[in-house]
Amino acid sequence: MIRNLLAPTVNFREASRVVLEYLQSTTGLALWMITRTEDEAWIVLDRSDPNDVYPVDSGDMIQWTDSFCQHMIEGKAPQITRHAQQIPLFAQSTISQKLCIGAYAGVPILDRDGELFGTLCGIDPEIQSEQFEEHLPLIQLLARLLGGCLSMELQLQSLQRKSDRNSLHQMVDPTTSYFNREGWSRLIQRERERANRLGRPSNVLRIDIKFNTHTKMSDVVSAIKIEFGSDYLIGHIATDQFEVLLEDHEMSLVIERGRSIQDRLAAQGIASDYNAFNLKITETAST
Repeated sequence: MIRNLLAPTVNFREASRVVLEYLQSTTGLALWMITRTEDEAWIVLDRSDPNDVYPVDSGDMIQWTDSFCQHMIEGKAPQITRHAQQIPLFAQSTISQKLCIGAYAGVPILDRDGELFGTLCGIDPEIQSEQFEEHLPLIQLLARLLGGCLSMELQLQSLQRKSDRNSLHQMVDPTTSYFNREGWSRLIQRERERANRLGRPSNVLRIDIKFNTHTKMSDVVSAIKIEFGSDYLIGHIATDQFEVLLEDHEMSLVIERGRSIQDRLAAQGIASDYNAFNLKITETAST
């Protein structure tokens, strides 16, 4: 019984679930969430709301600019308040028009580089007691611990990618030295599993080459190598198609890299198209 109670969490998602359930049961707030940010989106990664007080589900997405957490992160609003509607920025926010929020608590979760991953936050329809704001040090501590867990998992993922590169080294296209279709398929499946564990989609750039009689594969490969170097995993999945794993790029930056490689190829007289998608959801952007 004691061993089951104290069994260690094995990954970020499991640790998140434990933290959410604990805060939901101890702070009095109806809904607790782990969220992540991506570009202008604020995405619910996990939640605890046993009484279904709010119509909020894992995977829900709203504009980051509509959230309380944006103002909190910018330091323009408090991390915790027993009476959220007394805070002008909270009262005027779009989310206050959609949900009844009497009390709020939120703190950032940072990744291994100190960059914002998302937030640990909770809300309740009711204004809370004077003692409610005493929970802040505990919430901050738990967010720091989650950040540490996240950082370790990101480091593990980096090591796993290196292991993947080594274990699949024979599955390459001899013409380009990039992963062939089978090797790339295996690598992407492993990456998709990692992305789902963190709820943080890895993004992929697909490059479609418009070959003509003058196009040389060596020129295509040279342009891709100059653009991406040896830092990223690349697959040659069809004669005229390449994919690049850009797991550390938000979607807007993936699209920028797509434009950049398109311009680089065009400078050599090579026409191309590109599109960008992530491994957790579906294709989300294209030219």
